[in-house]
Amino acid sequence: MRRGVIDIGTNSVKLLIADLRGDEISPHLETSRQTRLGRGLYSGGKLQAEPIQATVAAVNELLALAKANDCSDTRIIATSAVRDSSNPAELLDALGQAVDVLSGDNEARLVFAGVMGCPRLAKSPTLVIDIGGGSTEFIVGDAGGMRFHLSLPLGSVRLMERHPAGDPPTADECAAVREATDTQLRAREVPELRRQIAAFGQAAPVQLVATGGVASILAMMELGIHDHDRERMEAVGLSVERVAAWRGRLWGLRLARRREITGLPANRADVALFGSLIVEQSMRQLGFDALRVSTRGIRFGVLCS
Repeated sequence: MRRGVIDIGTNSVKLLIADLRGDEISPHLETSRQTRLGRGLYSGGKLQAEPIQATVAAVNELLALAKANDCSDTRIIATSAVRDSSNPAELLDALGQAVDVLSGDNEARLVFAGVMGCPRLAKSPTLVIDIGGGSTEFIVGDAGGMRFHLSLPLGSVRLMERHPAGDPPTADECAAVREATDTQLRAREVPELRRQIAAFGQAAPVQLVATGGVASILAMMELGIHDHDRERMEAVGLSVERVAAWRGRLWGLRLARRREITGLPANRADVALFGSLIVEQSMRQLGFDALRVSTRGIRFGVLCS
């Protein structure tokens, strides 16, 4: 059975088409279109006309692509940007399609289900970090499912909108973004996240797994590859020192030079600055020395469900 998922995110619209055989998900096609739906959202709380138009065009293009690939059953979901905006109807009415705007709880459950669908990861207690454009989800669980989750308004596009960086970015600008990130990671809900991690760690060490676009970019840069290679990317382990080294390199280069880095898509060379800091500071603040990368996540979770 072939099914598809279109995921409307803060930074991009993504399509996954896969063949389902029992519990096995075999991807047939994965692609995305960057529309920056969250552009301008975090200053006024509203989705802006131009990103709405770009997103509608991207969804229609991906629906047509799904049909061309013999997929007539495609579910459309939307996450942080649509959920947090004061005018979601402007986008939803323009789409004219059924769209599931996920709650934070449902988003976390689907992300966790998608990541833990990988047998290599499902054996251990896990903290999944899903870094998006508008928010970051922290999800604790094991093979039995999600046990606790926390969503923070900490996303790469959100940070970029609120803390624009020069070209090249300066040390002071990096420090300001680091402090903004740490402020969120010191929020009043975070101690409960720490407690949950510690409780799970009594039985076996808790592994840290990062998913989302930033995690995939870090894996591809580490491997020095241009093309998405799930098997190789999911074998990557990154120490906090390696994450810090990549963050330092990104923040030390002009935009044009960042666009030349193998593994970093040119259209992500701006937002990668901010995502790399979210990953690094999350590791430092929560006490993890290393992470694994997952190329699965919410779209795989939707197909699992």
